Amino acid sequence: MGSNWKTTTTLADISERIGDGLHGTPKYSDDGEYYFVNGNNLESGAIVYKDSTKRVGLEEYNKHKKELGSSTVLVSINGTIGNVALYNGEEVVLGKSACYINLKKGISKEFVKYILSGYLFQEYIQRCSTGSTIKNVSLKMMRDFAFRIPDTGIEQDKAVELLKLLDHKISLNNQTNQTLEQMAQALFKSWFVDFDPVFDNLLASVDFKLENLENRLPDELKQKAQRRLAALDSLENAAECKASLIALDHELQAQTQAAEQVSEKAAETPVKANFNANPKILAQHANTHAHFPNEFEHNEQLGWIPKGWDIKAVSETIQINPRTSLSKGAIAKFADMKSIPTSGYMVDEIIEKAFSGGVKFKRNDILLARITPCLQNGKTAWVDFLKEDEVGFGSTEFIVLRENNNISFPFIACLAKGDSFRAHCMQSMVGSSGRQRVQNACFDSYYLALPKSDVLKDMFTELTKPNFKKMTNNKLESESLTKLRDTLLPKLISGELQIPDVATDDETVD
Repeated sequence: MGSNWKTTTTLADISERIGDGLHGTPKYSDDGEYYFVNGNNLESGAIVYKDSTKRVGLEEYNKHKKELGSSTVLVSINGTIGNVALYNGEEVVLGKSACYINLKKGISKEFVKYILSGYLFQEYIQRCSTGSTIKNVSLKMMRDFAFRIPDTGIEQDKAVELLKLLDHKISLNNQTNQTLEQMAQALFKSWFVDFDPVFDNLLASVDFKLENLENRLPDELKQKAQRRLAALDSLENAAECKASLIALDHELQAQTQAAEQVSEKAAETPVKANFNANPKILAQHANTHAHFPNEFEHNEQLGWIPKGWDIKAVSETIQINPRTSLSKGAIAKFADMKSIPTSGYMVDEIIEKAFSGGVKFKRNDILLARITPCLQNGKTAWVDFLKEDEVGFGSTEFIVLRENNNISFPFIACLAKGDSFRAHCMQSMVGSSGRQRVQNACFDSYYLALPKSDVLKDMFTELTKPNFKKMTNNKLESESLTKLRDTLLPKLISGELQIPDVATDDETVD
């Protein structure tokens, strides 16, 4: 393959046009159908719309749109530099921080995407960019970037297919991690926000006949009970599930009656019922629902909560910015705000350097962005990259949330991603526009409903910790595959690595 590669070419040589977006501000429209896209909208090889992405109307779109097509590659060149995306027909207006490259016929945009995502181009723009605070890459720098490329589209496609195999596995790992995170968050919301098992037990106590609850519940709880019953009815095994919950309710009532009949001394240490012994009770109900009450009580801070549960402020429940020691000048792992994801928990681009200041953290801490727009964009991370007793550090704009007693890091991680919790943090922000920060006092006024016993909290940890462990394993595998891909890319570009032709059915193989 090496003989089919040009010695050098430039982006200008292989492009019909290289330009950037609007140098100015369009007239925004909240009802507009067209997005105003800048470099920070280019993520993971695609254009990504965020909650903060502005929109424009048809007139502004027609006035400022660029000639983009199926051969267009986009690169961020101002502020956030080096993000690469393929244009896929989105109707957008580009801002000045988005560079577009319209490639000539016969040039694979997938191959160029890999070139621009690789070390050679990324090192080039970091070295050549101007600006100390806000980095900028000029269009001339873009046009002058030199590299090697196969003469034929066939050779380009062969290289792309090899690299895409690695990217596909990385993508699968990312999707799996997203699913694992959603599963943990769904369980957290069900148990500690929506109190689904309490509603299940409440409905079971009246044999799932809502009319029997008519005089027992306020309208707010009636509506929630109706929604929960509809959710149960939608299950494939709805009948079996209901029968199991009714059988569990009967067992619990029998246990309560038995406890009332024994002496006060004996009642202090009651015999725990073995609900798994009843064949009518599903294991999931015997192991979980048996630990939830079947009634609610009203609380001044939170409204209706499970009967008998405690109300505690977040500041009482978990450690906020706990004291952690790290000597000045000590070499330690460092995470800046850029490395914190807007979705998921996995931290990217950890480096080691001498500690000179910043927030300090330990393994299994949760990092929450405290400044705009990072908090609004969802930046939250789990510290899985430190060893036990190892200390790392990072941006001063992190709030560190740490385990406390039986409140484990999966619980805190799910709490930190919750809409209500994040909204509460945002409401506490003070400071000038664009640089507002969360106030630590807000954690004194955000309350959690928690069971008095540690059984459910321990059970939640036991059920969700494997998800987080799998996330780490997937991340480590993806990091290895990324290193392999980035090692292969320059070898393919130089022609050092040759990809053999694969024989077709019509060809004879000796």
